[in-house]
Amino acid sequence: MKYFFFILLSFLNFYECIAQQQHSIHDLKSGKFKEDSSYIYDLPFENNKKVFLIQAYDSKMSHKGEYALDFKVKKKTKICAARDGVVISTRGDSNKGGLQPGNISDGNHISIRHADGSVAHYWHLIKNGALVKVGDTVMKGQLIGLSGNTGYSAFPHLHFEVIGYDDTGNYRQLATRFNTNKGIVYLRPAHFYRARH
Repeated sequence: MKYFFFILLSFLNFYECIAQQQHSIHDLKSGKFKEDSSYIYDLPFENNKKVFLIQAYDSKMSHKGEYALDFKVKKKTKICAARDGVVISTRGDSNKGGLQPGNISDGNHISIRHADGSVAHYWHLIKNGALVKVGDTVMKGQLIGLSGNTGYSAFPHLHFEVIGYDDTGNYRQLATRFNTNKGIVYLRPAHFYRARH
């Protein structure tokens, strides 16, 4: 009988290892898997800033099938680098926003490449809200921009996403975990989080 339980336990451990490699968005957000070596990001705001997450991964409004986050913040909220890197793209000259298809290309933004080749995108900044320029090296927690409502956007918020290579070698949006007042977590929609640097 003890051999049966040993075999069963071995099978369950093997199954859990396979499942961890193929974890779902629900599993990430629920904290089901504890073994995780992915990079820990800071929330892209000033230390101790409390923010509300409207949409998270695979949210139904406009993130269906996407690994992206929308933080509801007021215009001119200070945006900080979530990770060290080098600025590879910015835009700050637009004052257009709304939910018309033509507004998609009107978003002010900052893109930062990290040491592992992944890139973080910060979208919907206010006009003249990109406070860094291409080629700048930025440190985690450094002020880089001001939030706004430009591009395909119905209200002021920060759209944040990271793109890089997953464990199968595909270049895609990546799920990211954050250091918050609730611990190191994958964020869940309709929750408040406080930045911890």
